[in-house]
Amino acid sequence: MKLKSFFFFVLVFAFAVEFASALEYIRFIHNGQERSAEGKFLAEDRRGFDFKARDGQAYHIAWTDLISRRSDDLPFTPFSKAEMMERLRQEFPPNEGYYFLETHAYSHFIVVYTTSRDFAHWYGRLLQRLFEQYNAHWRKRGVELSAPEFPLVAIVLSNQERFRQYARQDGVNILDEQCAYYHKLTNRIAVYDMSAMQTFREGDRRRQGTMAFLMQPEAYRNIMTVVHEAVHQVGFNTGMHTRFAPCPVWVYEGLACLHEVPDQRNRDIGWTIGPHINQPRLTQLRRFFPRPQSDPPIQKMIADDKLFSNTATALDNYALAWGLMYYLERRRSQELAAYLKLLQEKTIDCDDSPKIRIEDFESCFGNDWDRLYREFFNFIRTL
Repeated sequence: MKLKSFFFFVLVFAFAVEFASALEYIRFIHNGQERSAEGKFLAEDRRGFDFKARDGQAYHIAWTDLISRRSDDLPFTPFSKAEMMERLRQEFPPNEGYYFLETHAYSHFIVVYTTSRDFAHWYGRLLQRLFEQYNAHWRKRGVELSAPEFPLVAIVLSNQERFRQYARQDGVNILDEQCAYYHKLTNRIAVYDMSAMQTFREGDRRRQGTMAFLMQPEAYRNIMTVVHEAVHQVGFNTGMHTRFAPCPVWVYEGLACLHEVPDQRNRDIGWTIGPHINQPRLTQLRRFFPRPQSDPPIQKMIADDKLFSNTATALDNYALAWGLMYYLERRRSQELAAYLKLLQEKTIDCDDSPKIRIEDFESCFGNDWDRLYREFFNFIRTL
């Protein structure tokens, strides 16, 4: 995911205050429009406050944009799936061409779509399979995960233009090749139908269905992108990461790169849980990989999230994040589980300085960086 401005958004304030979980009702201005939400305050300072709504969306609101506020004695409870469906039907009216997948087969997800039902079902199966196998994989390695607090929402749009229009409403700048994104504040995935399945309806009927999409030359890259973004959503909703606490970008990007690898042998969804060798990331890593004696890239990546948003360094650091995560998962899985659990315990007001990040890493993997570089470099050479 190259949309780093939203992934770097950390809701931490100088005078952060935790609020009780009484239900709050607010009206406010958001992206130039008046909106209402019910939920709870997370933190505030002199300039504004952070608010988590019952539908899972989060807002950073300036006090000057707050129109009204009231509260009652009801506890904060997330929307049920039925309540979420009702809210989504108001936002995406069926009479405007929106359809909904909400079946037992996709128990954790609600898929809103404007494209072919075939593609929506393929995407729903992919999301559910990813959710189940991701959880099983990391629990087997000693990382405790939890059930999602909110129903997980995915918006599947019929073409690139509608996708771009929706992204603009989210304040997201889409790159030309981008076909999906996870928005950390809305907690939703948006994706467009890369399969162009509807074009097959007028042609050879034998080519209809998901297989037609999976056989297209660009399917490999597109599946990588949609899985990558889905891993973000699953990770931030199962307790692998906390949306409202600091987490080094290399960790959640490294995990997404670890699981994004398509499986062309899987003719049902085109993906199977890894971790597998990620050939594009490996090629990029081998192309740039500096010798650690001259430049310590791992420490820089751990300490500085901005390397992922800088176009001159982003691709290299995505590759390095994948390589380091793959090495740790394959060779030092117990220490990796301890490190992930340490990050899970972070709270909204935790110190996230570069010094703390390095200390966190060293507390699980040791401070012998020369040895780490040597073993990591040799591991990458064997792949």
